[in-house]
Amino acid sequence: MAKLKEGDVAPDFDLPDIDMNMHKLRDFRGKNTLLAFFPAAESPVCTTEMCVFKDSMNEFENNNTAVVGISVDGPFANKIFKVNRHLNFPLLSDYKKGTISDYGIVMKDLGPLKDYNAAKRSVFLLDKDGIIKYIWISDNPLIEPNYDEIRNKLKEINN
Repeated sequence: MAKLKEGDVAPDFDLPDIDMNMHKLRDFRGKNTLLAFFPAAESPVCTTEMCVFKDSMNEFENNNTAVVGISVDGPFANKIFKVNRHLNFPLLSDYKKGTISDYGIVMKDLGPLKDYNAAKRSVFLLDKDGIIKYIWISDNPLIEPNYDEIRNKLKEINN
């Protein structure tokens, strides 16, 4: 797929949550949506990032924004992660790795795990119509997104 850019319509997906309920991106239309792709459930940086989003939920809700975490981990691993960290937003499993391919964020070889492809740590902020308004992608899984930049972009979208 061609590289996504701001102004593009975000590709739809059909992914299971921790209870095997399927979710499509279009299910979130009518709200802004923050898609937070992360490499691995329960890894240190992913835990920090997802907990920052958890702790910011009031701000997201006040800005009419749904938060959705997505990884290639299976639903069962994501369930343990969500329960252990008391995450208050859906975690979806891209176990077939089609969504990370559609979004152009496949990280080949997760650390020393050769041939294990995961999601690059990335954030896509979409408006209520599913248009991409902000993209942040890191080739280094140890780098967190700029949370203030995300908040500022969210305020821009709502004005």
